[in-house]
Amino acid sequence: MDFKGVRVLVLDGYGRQCAIVLKELHDLGCVITTLCVSKHDVGYTSKYVNAKILEPQTRYDMEELKKVLDREIPSGKYDVVFPMLEPATQVLYDNKDNYRQYVKFACADEEGFIHAEDKQLTMELCMKNGIPCPITKLDEESMDEFLEKVSFPLILKPRVGSGSRGIHKAETKEELDELINSGTVKVEEYVIQQFMKRGEIHRVSYTFIDNNGETKTSMLAKSSRPYPLGIGTNSLFESCKMPEVTAQAEKLLKLMNWHGYASVCFIESEEDHIPRVMEINGRISASVKVSVCCGAHIVRQTLERAFDQPVTSYMIDYPEGIRVRHVQASAMWFLKSPERFRDGFKFHKTYDFVFSWADPKPWFSYSISCLKKYNTEMEKRKR
Repeated sequence: MDFKGVRVLVLDGYGRQCAIVLKELHDLGCVITTLCVSKHDVGYTSKYVNAKILEPQTRYDMEELKKVLDREIPSGKYDVVFPMLEPATQVLYDNKDNYRQYVKFACADEEGFIHAEDKQLTMELCMKNGIPCPITKLDEESMDEFLEKVSFPLILKPRVGSGSRGIHKAETKEELDELINSGTVKVEEYVIQQFMKRGEIHRVSYTFIDNNGETKTSMLAKSSRPYPLGIGTNSLFESCKMPEVTAQAEKLLKLMNWHGYASVCFIESEEDHIPRVMEINGRISASVKVSVCCGAHIVRQTLERAFDQPVTSYMIDYPEGIRVRHVQASAMWFLKSPERFRDGFKFHKTYDFVFSWADPKPWFSYSISCLKKYNTEMEKRKR
């Protein structure tokens, strides 16, 4: 399908993934409007945007976001809505009967997306189907039964959520009991599982499955260099090949009856180097740029599926060693990490999440935003 002139409303204009998504939409000839919360947003400063909506309250207040969408979607100005992050996607799902009268949704199906948001459901599906994952407490088993199968330390993560917020580590049974008895951790709202020692290496799949259940993109990247150290999200992604891991990602998504794009994140301990499923992301993350640099155009596939068109296949022999990095976080990792000289700081075949010579303004505006929120984010992650 030719997407020239297709009118796209891109939500979450503050997300750094907007940089590559907007570039891809522009290259397809789309007419782009972004919903932003600040004039420093990537989606506000990009030259690829045709129109901008500035609504600062829509970043955290989903009721306000709904009010804006209730105004914009029926206006007749858009053919398709492209959400970047989970909360905005959920607002679309919650109002799908109304909104789909006017626009198409450029996102994964609701069933798989909601299943993937609950990390506990993902872990249980893995354990029941022989897909490697950390040993996880099942909903139906008692804490004593679980502790008989696993040794400390344990990691405790919110069942729903992204990033490192709300994560706790229990080194002993006493620490675990304190987290639970104090109310800091509510067992029914948390995933409690084996802690992967020296697990800073992740493998991230980039997978697209069409409406017929056929895989149209399947590739892998190695991710590393978390910042803040040990608890943050990884800042460097490098294309690699491990066919057994991409096959596990496809198997898991198809068990969930997934349609659309997803990335499956595997955590790899330096003790045994076995990649184990950590989570599924149904949103397009900034690291998807590594797949674009390797020749897989997931934005095109997402639009094709939204318009019920045959989805282009990018099942390709992609190059290894292509890197994308969050340069701000990578620089902080390099300053703080004792491992800084182990792999070096390479620049060949390396791209930034946001920066582009063709559209440089978003990188500078995004950097200003990072500086403004740095201290606040560090405090949130400590909690």
